Amino acid sequence: MTAEKEYSTAILKLAALAQGDTGGSRVAAQVLLSAYNGNDFQLNIVDLCNLDRGYYQAALAVIRGRVELGTEPQNLLEDGDRLFRELWKRWERYHVANRGLPDCSLCHGSGLIYED
Repeated sequence: MTAEKEYSTAILKLAALAQGDTGGSRVAAQVLLSAYNGNDFQLNIVDLCNLDRGYYQAALAVIRGRVELGTEPQNLLEDGDRLFRELWKRWERYHVANRGLPDCSLCHGSGLIYED
């Protein structure tokens, strides 16, 4: 398998996981979004421990592909820009500006206060 094919396959695998609502989904989103825009999303390496072996290997393939090929992940997928915009919106809680906010059941860590 070529390096580009391994990279795109890993992106698709993690993108499917990132559509969920689990700890692994959060980590998959962090890997993808940090490869997409490392200034706005950053991977906590320890979080990789939340992935099973197959997803961990996919995360490493994304990291390796991004660095070694120098290609942004959305450019390897059909309609990749749309997919990554959706991931960004879904996981904005983990944007660097929001990471320090506490998790709570009322604002889900956004820091916003609901007013009726």
